[in-house]
Amino acid sequence: MTSGSLAAALAAKLNITPAAARKRIERRTLSVRAVNLVLPRGAQFLYLESQYGSPKFWDRLAAALMDGNGAYARAIKALTARGGIVPAMHFSAAAGTSDGQRQISSDEVVKRLVDAELLQMVEMPGVGPCVAFARGDSYLDDRYPAVRARLIAERVLLQSIQEWAAKLGLGSFNSFKLRADRTGTAPLVGAFSWDLSAPSFLGPLADWSSSAKPKPGFLVIDVLMTEVVGVDDVSPFLYKCATLRQFRGMGRCLQFFVANRYSPGALDLIRRAGIVPATPESLFGTDVAKALLELLRTLSQAAEKAVDPVLFSQLFERLGKAEGAAGTLRGALFEFVVAEVVRVLEPPADITLNKIYREGGKDVAEVDVRVIVKNRYIRFIECKGLVPGNLLSDDEVDKWLNKRLPVVLSQTRKNNELSKLDLRFELWVTGELSTEARAMVAVAQERAAGKGYFIEVLYAADIDHLVGLVKDPSLRKVVDQHFLQAPMAFPDAVINPLSKRSIPQGLFGFEEVEPETAVKLPSTSHIAIAAPPTPVSIAGPAPSQALSR
Repeated sequence: MTSGSLAAALAAKLNITPAAARKRIERRTLSVRAVNLVLPRGAQFLYLESQYGSPKFWDRLAAALMDGNGAYARAIKALTARGGIVPAMHFSAAAGTSDGQRQISSDEVVKRLVDAELLQMVEMPGVGPCVAFARGDSYLDDRYPAVRARLIAERVLLQSIQEWAAKLGLGSFNSFKLRADRTGTAPLVGAFSWDLSAPSFLGPLADWSSSAKPKPGFLVIDVLMTEVVGVDDVSPFLYKCATLRQFRGMGRCLQFFVANRYSPGALDLIRRAGIVPATPESLFGTDVAKALLELLRTLSQAAEKAVDPVLFSQLFERLGKAEGAAGTLRGALFEFVVAEVVRVLEPPADITLNKIYREGGKDVAEVDVRVIVKNRYIRFIECKGLVPGNLLSDDEVDKWLNKRLPVVLSQTRKNNELSKLDLRFELWVTGELSTEARAMVAVAQERAAGKGYFIEVLYAADIDHLVGLVKDPSLRKVVDQHFLQAPMAFPDAVINPLSKRSIPQGLFGFEEVEPETAVKLPSTSHIAIAAPPTPVSIAGPAPSQALSR
């Protein structure tokens, strides 16, 4: 509780003056600690050392911070709702922070809470920089699979919502922005970031008072794929929506929140605020909604038990109704394929997917598939599922050889038991490597031979041979369909019909929409039709993007 509340309680219970109660608090024992964060009127948040990190601790701290500065409380609630880990690029949208006047910026909120030892910055392989509760490595290990699964499912969901909204004309075509994956790409409307945004010229949203050009309104959407979304979970979003409506000159906004299920209290608050409380089922039907939930469960459990790639492929096809799912899920599917091939062809082994390695308290390397055959060897497999004939970027090869591999090697050799085994580092790639990448691998192989470990690259032909040895027609079909022959394995830009159409912008030229909204509309009158990718030879200058993440 806060020091002010404790002083009042002590004064009443012991029949002493408030000043005497405050003195007692100042002379408290070491077991009563204070959070390094100053509250209004100089108050402190006090707790017993044994209470730190408990659900009650975070709930009471959020309540105390809400009384003084809501930005801190929204940050804690956003993290709590998302399993305690949020990619740094998503934090501003999730926590409802902004760089507006009289607002504490997202960076400053994180800095202050990190200084108070409530939060920490971590680097999670495959995800990037993240904001997390400062609760130790075991906390991160327990939650990483579920967080990674949620992020993949939400990406599929957002791609699907984009297609749905574009088909209905809820946003200006080809002007949609999705959740930020890198700096400068956040969907901004007003002073806030969102998971999806688009300018809209629908009659009820646009301002048609000008005889020249209408001023657009906006579509803004946030998503959260957890089992049930409660009142605290939606409070940062409700704050953003309420504040946005108060901005002068801001166009009208159609606001959606999309979640699997809502608590009665959360549903009531969203409806009272004039916001659409959508679900995957209400948008896309029961089959896709169930498939998204199954996707969440499957990806969450992948680190703990084997996942049947054939069943995952069926899930993949069910989500085919959700446009854009293919590119997002192909990387996970290829990891499951590799794990299944190894499981069938190897002796009895301990197989782990997405094994995280840390150095200096930071997550610095991830092994897609780790295989330990007791008393014999360990295989560390990097999985890269590409469009057949395309190149894996030289940068990806360099990161594997010179960043991830050395960390895994060093940490494995520090383990007395594992260091005695043969160590094998493998890259399974369904595409090709450039001449430069092959040279890098050759140099690394020569270096490895002199230091007692092995490096090997398996190409499409090698993978085809191994899959044939498994003698499973269903697995054969999955691998051919998605990776070797790959009639469906086009990049997202080709799969997504948004990039296939040629649709006029309409009667008006909207390319000069005011920049106050931080959303740009296309300056061209048509959208080009995307062509299927042309296979690139090994000597080609432009490496393709890996589809495995």
